Amino acid sequence: MRAWVRVFRLLVNIGREVGTAVMLGYVGASAIATVLPFLTALGLRPLIDGIVDDRPGPVVIGAALTAIALVLSVLMPAAYRWTTIRMRELSIMVMQRRLLTLSSTAGRVEHFERPEFWDRLQLLTRSSNDLTMGIALIFTWLLVVTQLLVAAGLLAQLRLELLLLPVVAVPAAWLARSAETLREKAELRTAEDRRSAQHLFTLATSAAPGKEVRLYGLADELLDRHARLSGNVHRGIEAAQLRAVAANAGGWVLFVLAYVGAVFLVVREAAAGRATAGDVALILALATAVVTGASQLSQLAGSTRRVLTTSEHYHWLEEQATKGRRGDRLPPARLERGVELDDVTFTYPGDERPALSDVSLQLPAGAVVAVVGENGAGKTTLVKLLGGMYAPTEGRTLVDGVDLAAIDLEAYRQRIAAGFQDFMRFELRTRETVGIGDLPRLDDEDVVRAALTKTNADFADRLPDGLETQLGLSWQGGVELSGGQWQKLALARSMVRTSPLLSILDEPTAALDPQTEHALFEQIAADAKDSPGRVTLLISHRFSTVRMADLIVVLDHGRVLEQGSHDELIARNGLYAELYHLQAHAYR
Repeated sequence: MRAWVRVFRLLVNIGREVGTAVMLGYVGASAIATVLPFLTALGLRPLIDGIVDDRPGPVVIGAALTAIALVLSVLMPAAYRWTTIRMRELSIMVMQRRLLTLSSTAGRVEHFERPEFWDRLQLLTRSSNDLTMGIALIFTWLLVVTQLLVAAGLLAQLRLELLLLPVVAVPAAWLARSAETLREKAELRTAEDRRSAQHLFTLATSAAPGKEVRLYGLADELLDRHARLSGNVHRGIEAAQLRAVAANAGGWVLFVLAYVGAVFLVVREAAAGRATAGDVALILALATAVVTGASQLSQLAGSTRRVLTTSEHYHWLEEQATKGRRGDRLPPARLERGVELDDVTFTYPGDERPALSDVSLQLPAGAVVAVVGENGAGKTTLVKLLGGMYAPTEGRTLVDGVDLAAIDLEAYRQRIAAGFQDFMRFELRTRETVGIGDLPRLDDEDVVRAALTKTNADFADRLPDGLETQLGLSWQGGVELSGGQWQKLALARSMVRTSPLLSILDEPTAALDPQTEHALFEQIAADAKDSPGRVTLLISHRFSTVRMADLIVVLDHGRVLEQGSHDELIARNGLYAELYHLQAHAYR
């Protein structure tokens, strides 16, 4: 029952977002279209009996009901089409906003690592229209069931055997539900192949992979793989569709048999003189209305099944989005002790080997901490944990002694500044591309210029429209930048927040030359000294930069192997010293 209430609440909320007037218009049009056959049936009996018996009263009542039914039959298709079109148009934007909210406000990002998330997201995107149109199902169910019950009562008064006519709705609805279940299972089985085909399509139609697609002559390979995956999808779906059609056909056979039986009884009753002309008209019309209602009921069963499945996908995504936002404590105004990893172990979803194992580490407030290690050592995973993107599988992340799980993640992230190797190229105006690093000051040009100055990104003023230049060639008048220029803007974005608790720089200068990187980290070190209430975390493969850190942490296969200052680690003659001497030798 609770699940049904949750679905009902979701449908009503979506309908409210679409627009109350449009929603009520769509529900009303759907409801009227549902009762029209029944209204016609109720009007025919008094109309025909009144004409035969020459009674004006029944003729007027029957004519009025039939006329209303005819007028509505003419008007309703146009009204239904209009409201349906409007519902679909508005619902697309409503569901896009909802999915955008679910994806962008999730407390953590581990669900992005799970194939189940992408399968469900794809299925929800493809069938989200079922949710927005599903609001009418609630009222249509009530109308159809009421119509069938009333029709059953009227038919039973005329002939008890006719009471069986509405019963065909039950097996027909069951068959329709079974058909929908077959389609759902096929959609789920083929979801990964469908995603793979879409990925190949993106590779072939996007600018970023365009160079390698052409350089390696991948066009034919992409086409072949896309054809193979599409074939898998089509075969899986078509097989399920055929079985679903067979199940629905069984329902229609029941409808035909029921209608033929009703006609046979009516003809026999009329031939025996036990039924008036009005009775005959009423029975035939009611039989038509019942068969129509039973057909609608079977369709409703399938539609309801789709709505329940789609809402289940939606609520699953909603649960992922709400994970990790339960903490209600605010982060400190400034760090006094620092950030600590307390016996932390973390394993990615689906992996067996931990990316980090039993890591205990103190990052003192006011310090510049460098993390080094070979590829796969766990450096980026460490960054994600400190940023609250993941929760430790075991252990705790402490901020001035307070478990990060108890702190509001949104408030905490507002106190973090970060620059990443895999930075995002936000194709906005140059000022906005930097300014989004601190949204409240997005339009503060002085703040943006100060951040650009720190990263030596003076090229921004030489762009065609200066800081108002649109970036990205896919936009009218847009300008493309070099890799190094994009990276400087990303670094400037990480420096807009002036008083973060934690400043993370994860290989943020990979596209820059060593001299520029050295100058940049001198700036970072100077900023850290001016802000004793923060921790600056640096990950870099260039040891000439790393040696400037107050504390150097060496990771190896997910464990802390060494930590100390540059001089201390060189004197220890361990892995750090080995890597440092190897790199120094390469530069000679």
